[in-house]
Amino acid sequence: MKRVGLTVATAAAVLWVRAAAHATEAAMGRYVTGVFTTPLAGIVPPAPGFYWSSANMYYSASAGADLHIPIGNQVSFGLDATIVGTTFTGLWVPSVEIAPDTTLALSISIPVQYMEATASLGAIESKDHDTALGDIMFAPTLGWHSGKNFLSASLRIFAPTGPYEAGRIANIGMNYWTFSPTLSYTYFDMSRGLDFSMVGGIDINTRNPDTDYTSGAMAHLDASLMQYLSKELAIGVFGSVLYQFENDKGPLADQLDGFKGRSFAIGPILKYNAGTDTKPVNISLSWAPEFGTKNRLKGNAVYFSVSGAF
Repeated sequence: MKRVGLTVATAAAVLWVRAAAHATEAAMGRYVTGVFTTPLAGIVPPAPGFYWSSANMYYSASAGADLHIPIGNQVSFGLDATIVGTTFTGLWVPSVEIAPDTTLALSISIPVQYMEATASLGAIESKDHDTALGDIMFAPTLGWHSGKNFLSASLRIFAPTGPYEAGRIANIGMNYWTFSPTLSYTYFDMSRGLDFSMVGGIDINTRNPDTDYTSGAMAHLDASLMQYLSKELAIGVFGSVLYQFENDKGPLADQLDGFKGRSFAIGPILKYNAGTDTKPVNISLSWAPEFGTKNRLKGNAVYFSVSGAF
Protein backbone atom coordinates (compact mmCIF):
# COMPACT_ATOMS: atom_id res chain seq x y z
CA MET A 1 0.00 0.00 0.00
CA LYS A 2 2.87 2.39 0.79
CA ARG A 3 4.38 1.92 -2.67
CA VAL A 4 1.06 2.36 -4.46
CA GLY A 5 0.17 5.28 -2.22
CA LEU A 6 3.33 7.13 -3.16
CA THR A 7 2.69 6.51 -6.85
CA VAL A 8 -0.85 7.82 -6.84
CA ALA A 9 -0.03 10.69 -4.51
CA THR A 10 2.66 11.97 -6.82
CA ALA A 11 0.07 12.20 -9.55
CA ALA A 12 -2.34 14.22 -7.47
CA ALA A 13 -0.34 16.62 -5.39
CA VAL A 14 1.39 18.52 -8.17
CA LEU A 15 -1.64 19.07 -10.40
CA TRP A 16 -3.53 21.45 -8.18
CA VAL A 17 -2.99 24.67 -10.13
CA ARG A 18 -3.28 25.19 -13.84
CA ALA A 19 -3.21 28.30 -15.98
CA ALA A 20 -5.67 30.85 -14.63
CA ALA A 21 -7.93 33.11 -16.65
CA HIS A 22 -8.74 36.76 -16.02
CA ALA A 23 -10.66 38.77 -13.47
CA THR A 24 -14.33 38.63 -12.58
CA GLU A 25 -13.84 42.26 -13.47
CA ALA A 26 -13.66 40.98 -17.07
CA ALA A 27 -16.36 38.26 -16.77
CA MET A 28 -13.81 35.58 -15.90
CA GLY A 29 -11.66 34.86 -12.85
CA ARG A 30 -8.74 32.90 -11.44
CA TYR A 31 -11.02 29.89 -11.53
CA VAL A 32 -12.43 28.43 -14.76
CA THR A 33 -14.81 25.47 -14.52
CA GLY A 34 -12.88 22.22 -14.49
CA VAL A 35 -9.49 23.78 -13.77
CA PHE A 36 -8.99 21.90 -10.48
CA THR A 37 -10.40 18.58 -11.65
CA THR A 38 -7.64 16.21 -10.58
CA PRO A 39 -7.69 12.44 -10.01
CA LEU A 40 -6.66 11.56 -6.42
CA ALA A 41 -6.81 15.26 -5.57
CA GLY A 42 -6.91 14.81 -1.79
CA ILE A 43 -3.62 12.90 -1.58
CA VAL A 44 -0.40 14.67 -0.55
CA PRO A 45 2.83 12.72 -1.24
CA PRO A 46 3.82 10.95 2.00
CA ALA A 47 7.49 10.65 1.03
CA PRO A 48 9.82 13.68 1.48
CA GLY A 49 11.17 15.06 -1.78
CA PHE A 50 10.49 17.33 -4.73
CA TYR A 51 7.60 16.89 -7.18
CA TRP A 52 6.74 18.73 -10.39
CA SER A 53 4.02 19.29 -12.95
CA SER A 54 3.39 21.06 -16.22
CA ALA A 55 -0.32 21.89 -16.46
CA ASN A 56 -1.67 23.29 -19.72
CA MET A 57 -4.95 24.95 -20.62
CA TYR A 58 -6.68 26.02 -23.82
CA TYR A 59 -9.80 28.11 -23.20
CA SER A 60 -11.97 29.72 -25.85
CA ALA A 61 -15.08 31.62 -24.77
CA SER A 62 -17.33 34.53 -25.60
CA ALA A 63 -20.24 36.65 -24.44
CA GLY A 64 -22.79 38.41 -26.62
CA ALA A 65 -23.38 42.15 -26.90
CA ASP A 66 -26.28 41.86 -24.44
CA LEU A 67 -23.77 41.27 -21.61
CA HIS A 68 -22.18 44.49 -20.40
CA ILE A 69 -18.72 43.59 -19.07
CA PRO A 70 -16.52 45.76 -16.81
CA ILE A 71 -13.03 45.96 -18.31
CA GLY A 72 -10.58 48.48 -16.92
CA ASN A 73 -12.50 51.72 -16.38
CA GLN A 74 -15.10 51.11 -19.07
CA VAL A 75 -17.92 48.79 -20.09
CA SER A 76 -17.60 46.39 -23.02
CA PHE A 77 -20.61 45.22 -25.02
CA GLY A 78 -19.61 41.60 -25.52
CA LEU A 79 -16.22 39.91 -25.45
CA ASP A 80 -14.42 37.07 -27.27
CA ALA A 81 -11.33 35.62 -25.63
CA THR A 82 -8.84 32.82 -26.20
CA ILE A 83 -6.35 31.86 -23.51
CA VAL A 84 -3.48 29.40 -23.90
CA GLY A 85 -1.35 28.82 -20.83
CA THR A 86 1.17 26.56 -19.16
CA THR A 87 1.68 26.52 -15.40
CA PHE A 88 4.88 25.06 -13.99
CA THR A 89 4.49 23.83 -10.41
CA GLY A 90 7.14 22.68 -7.97
CA LEU A 91 6.14 21.01 -4.70
CA TRP A 92 8.40 20.24 -1.75
CA VAL A 93 7.61 17.75 1.01
CA PRO A 94 10.11 18.42 3.83
CA SER A 95 11.40 15.76 6.22
CA VAL A 96 9.42 16.97 9.22
CA GLU A 97 6.92 15.06 11.32
CA ILE A 98 3.81 17.12 12.03
CA ALA A 99 1.60 14.37 13.47
CA PRO A 100 0.81 10.72 12.69
CA ASP A 101 -0.55 10.21 9.14
CA THR A 102 -0.01 13.92 8.44
CA THR A 103 2.11 15.48 5.68
CA LEU A 104 3.26 19.06 5.14
CA ALA A 105 3.89 20.34 1.61
CA LEU A 106 4.86 23.70 0.11
CA SER A 107 4.33 24.60 -3.54
CA ILE A 108 4.89 27.41 -6.01
CA SER A 109 3.20 27.74 -9.43
CA ILE A 110 4.45 30.00 -12.22
CA PRO A 111 2.13 30.49 -15.23
CA VAL A 112 3.07 31.54 -18.75
CA GLN A 113 0.07 32.71 -20.77
CA TYR A 114 -1.06 33.97 -24.13
CA MET A 115 -4.35 35.86 -24.39
CA GLU A 116 -6.19 37.21 -27.40
CA ALA A 117 -9.36 39.27 -26.90
CA THR A 118 -11.87 41.23 -28.96
CA ALA A 119 -14.39 43.59 -27.37
CA SER A 120 -16.92 46.19 -28.52
CA LEU A 121 -16.33 49.48 -26.70
CA GLY A 122 -19.28 51.54 -27.83
CA ALA A 123 -19.12 51.83 -31.63
CA ILE A 124 -15.47 50.78 -31.69
CA GLU A 125 -14.29 47.17 -31.87
CA SER A 126 -11.03 46.71 -30.00
CA LYS A 127 -8.60 43.80 -30.43
CA ASP A 128 -5.67 43.00 -28.20
CA HIS A 129 -3.24 40.19 -27.39
CA ASP A 130 -0.32 39.56 -25.07
CA THR A 131 2.11 36.86 -23.92
CA ALA A 132 3.81 37.04 -20.52
CA LEU A 133 4.46 35.46 -17.16
CA GLY A 134 1.26 35.55 -15.11
CA ASP A 135 0.39 35.84 -11.44
CA ILE A 136 2.48 33.49 -9.26
CA MET A 137 0.75 31.25 -6.71
CA PHE A 138 2.11 29.99 -3.36
CA ALA A 139 0.42 27.29 -1.27
CA PRO A 140 1.21 25.69 2.09
CA THR A 141 -0.70 22.39 2.44
CA LEU A 142 -1.43 19.82 5.12
CA GLY A 143 -2.55 16.32 4.17
CA TRP A 144 -4.09 13.54 6.28
CA HIS A 145 -5.10 9.96 5.48
CA SER A 146 -7.01 7.16 7.17
CA GLY A 147 -7.54 3.90 5.29
CA LYS A 148 -9.14 4.70 1.94
CA ASN A 149 -9.85 8.33 2.84
CA PHE A 150 -7.49 11.22 2.13
CA LEU A 151 -7.98 14.89 3.00
CA SER A 152 -5.85 17.98 2.42
CA ALA A 153 -6.21 21.65 3.32
CA SER A 154 -4.30 24.46 1.67
CA LEU A 155 -4.22 28.22 1.38
CA ARG A 156 -3.55 29.31 -2.19
CA ILE A 157 -2.11 32.82 -2.40
CA PHE A 158 -2.08 34.48 -5.82
CA ALA A 159 0.28 37.46 -6.10
CA PRO A 160 -0.20 40.24 -8.70
CA THR A 161 3.08 39.59 -10.49
CA GLY A 162 1.79 39.57 -14.09
CA PRO A 163 1.65 42.68 -16.33
CA TYR A 164 -1.50 44.80 -16.14
CA GLU A 165 -2.72 48.02 -17.79
CA ALA A 166 -6.18 49.39 -17.01
CA GLY A 167 -6.82 50.41 -20.62
CA ARG A 168 -6.09 46.96 -22.12
CA ILE A 169 -8.59 44.14 -22.74
CA ALA A 170 -5.92 41.39 -22.85
CA ASN A 171 -4.23 41.57 -19.46
CA ILE A 172 -2.17 38.59 -18.33
CA GLY A 173 -2.02 39.84 -14.72
CA MET A 174 -5.03 40.71 -12.58
CA ASN A 175 -3.48 43.48 -10.46
CA TYR A 176 -4.82 42.23 -7.14
CA TRP A 177 -4.16 39.54 -4.54
CA THR A 178 -6.37 36.48 -4.13
CA PHE A 179 -6.53 34.27 -1.05
CA SER A 180 -8.19 30.91 -1.61
CA PRO A 181 -8.67 28.48 1.32
CA THR A 182 -9.15 25.06 -0.28
CA LEU A 183 -10.18 21.58 0.87
CA SER A 184 -9.55 18.44 -1.20
CA TYR A 185 -10.88 14.95 -0.52
CA THR A 186 -10.26 11.55 -2.11
CA TYR A 187 -11.80 8.15 -1.54
CA PHE A 188 -9.50 5.62 -3.20
CA ASP A 189 -10.40 1.91 -3.24
CA MET A 190 -7.34 0.18 -4.67
CA SER A 191 -9.03 -3.25 -4.83
CA ARG A 192 -11.82 -1.94 -7.06
CA GLY A 193 -9.76 0.68 -8.88
CA LEU A 194 -12.20 3.40 -7.81
CA ASP A 195 -11.30 7.04 -7.19
CA PHE A 196 -13.80 9.70 -6.07
CA SER A 197 -12.24 13.14 -5.55
CA MET A 198 -13.46 16.64 -4.76
CA VAL A 199 -11.73 20.02 -4.62
CA GLY A 200 -13.60 22.99 -3.16
CA GLY A 201 -12.44 26.52 -2.42
CA ILE A 202 -13.41 30.14 -1.91
CA ASP A 203 -11.60 32.95 -3.77
CA ILE A 204 -11.32 36.17 -1.76
CA ASN A 205 -9.95 39.11 -3.77
CA THR A 206 -8.40 42.41 -2.81
CA ARG A 207 -9.15 45.69 -4.61
CA ASN A 208 -7.66 46.49 -8.00
CA PRO A 209 -6.03 49.87 -7.20
CA ASP A 210 -5.92 50.97 -10.85
CA THR A 211 -9.68 50.63 -11.40
CA ASP A 212 -11.08 50.85 -7.84
CA TYR A 213 -12.83 47.54 -8.56
CA THR A 214 -13.10 44.62 -6.13
CA SER A 215 -14.21 41.28 -7.59
CA GLY A 216 -16.64 39.59 -5.20
CA ALA A 217 -15.83 36.36 -3.37
CA MET A 218 -16.80 33.16 -5.17
CA ALA A 219 -17.08 29.48 -4.26
CA HIS A 220 -16.11 26.68 -6.63
CA LEU A 221 -16.23 22.90 -6.55
CA ASP A 222 -14.79 20.21 -8.85
CA ALA A 223 -15.76 16.56 -8.34
CA SER A 224 -14.60 13.55 -10.36
CA LEU A 225 -15.31 9.81 -10.43
CA MET A 226 -12.59 7.65 -11.98
CA GLN A 227 -12.45 3.93 -12.78
CA TYR A 228 -9.05 2.28 -13.32
CA LEU A 229 -9.21 -0.12 -16.24
CA SER A 230 -5.62 -1.20 -15.60
CA LYS A 231 -2.67 -0.17 -13.49
CA GLU A 232 -1.88 2.52 -16.06
CA LEU A 233 -5.22 3.69 -17.46
CA ALA A 234 -8.25 5.32 -15.82
CA ILE A 235 -11.31 7.01 -17.31
CA GLY A 236 -14.01 9.03 -15.65
CA VAL A 237 -16.38 11.97 -15.58
CA PHE A 238 -16.33 15.23 -13.64
CA GLY A 239 -18.65 18.08 -12.76
CA SER A 240 -17.77 21.65 -11.82
CA VAL A 241 -19.66 24.61 -10.41
CA LEU A 242 -18.73 28.23 -9.79
CA TYR A 243 -21.03 30.46 -7.76
CA GLN A 244 -20.22 34.05 -6.86
CA PHE A 245 -21.96 34.84 -3.58
CA GLU A 246 -20.67 38.37 -3.06
CA ASN A 247 -21.29 41.40 -5.27
CA ASP A 248 -18.45 43.10 -7.07
CA LYS A 249 -17.70 46.49 -5.52
CA GLY A 250 -16.77 49.82 -7.05
CA PRO A 251 -18.39 52.58 -9.12
CA LEU A 252 -18.49 50.46 -12.29
CA ALA A 253 -19.75 47.38 -10.41
CA ASP A 254 -22.56 49.44 -8.90
CA GLN A 255 -23.74 50.40 -12.40
CA LEU A 256 -23.96 46.68 -13.26
CA ASP A 257 -25.91 45.72 -10.12
CA GLY A 258 -22.99 43.89 -8.52
CA PHE A 259 -22.19 41.71 -11.56
CA LYS A 260 -22.38 38.40 -9.67
CA GLY A 261 -21.56 35.38 -11.87
CA ARG A 262 -22.00 31.63 -12.07
CA SER A 263 -20.97 28.79 -14.37
CA PHE A 264 -21.23 24.98 -14.65
CA ALA A 265 -19.45 22.24 -16.61
CA ILE A 266 -19.65 18.45 -17.04
CA GLY A 267 -17.08 16.55 -19.04
CA PRO A 268 -14.83 13.50 -19.48
CA ILE A 269 -11.39 12.92 -17.97
CA LEU A 270 -8.61 10.47 -18.88
CA LYS A 271 -5.53 9.55 -16.82
CA TYR A 272 -2.50 7.49 -17.85
CA ASN A 273 0.66 6.48 -15.96
CA ALA A 274 3.58 6.36 -18.37
CA GLY A 275 6.26 5.85 -15.74
CA THR A 276 7.26 3.21 -13.20
CA ASP A 277 6.27 2.50 -9.60
CA THR A 278 9.31 4.35 -8.27
CA LYS A 279 9.31 7.12 -10.90
CA PRO A 280 5.72 7.68 -12.03
CA VAL A 281 4.98 10.10 -14.87
CA ASN A 282 1.27 10.79 -14.84
CA ILE A 283 -0.69 12.28 -17.73
CA SER A 284 -4.24 13.60 -17.54
CA LEU A 285 -6.56 15.06 -20.16
CA SER A 286 -9.99 16.60 -19.62
CA TRP A 287 -12.57 18.69 -21.48
CA ALA A 288 -14.91 21.16 -19.76
CA PRO A 289 -17.81 22.51 -21.85
CA GLU A 290 -19.55 25.30 -19.92
CA PHE A 291 -23.30 25.86 -19.52
CA GLY A 292 -25.68 27.82 -17.29
CA THR A 293 -23.39 30.86 -17.24
CA LYS A 294 -24.39 34.26 -15.89
CA ASN A 295 -22.18 37.35 -16.04
CA ARG A 296 -19.34 35.12 -17.25
CA LEU A 297 -17.89 34.16 -20.59
CA LYS A 298 -19.22 30.84 -21.93
CA GLY A 299 -16.94 28.43 -23.75
CA ASN A 300 -14.85 25.28 -23.73
CA ALA A 301 -11.70 24.48 -21.80
CA VAL A 302 -9.24 21.65 -22.50
CA TYR A 303 -6.71 20.71 -19.80
CA PHE A 304 -3.59 18.58 -20.33
CA SER A 305 -1.19 17.89 -17.47
CA VAL A 306 2.02 15.92 -16.95
CA SER A 307 3.51 15.35 -13.50
CA GLY A 308 6.14 13.34 -11.71
CA ALA A 309 8.86 13.28 -9.05
CA PHE A 310 12.51 14.33 -9.16
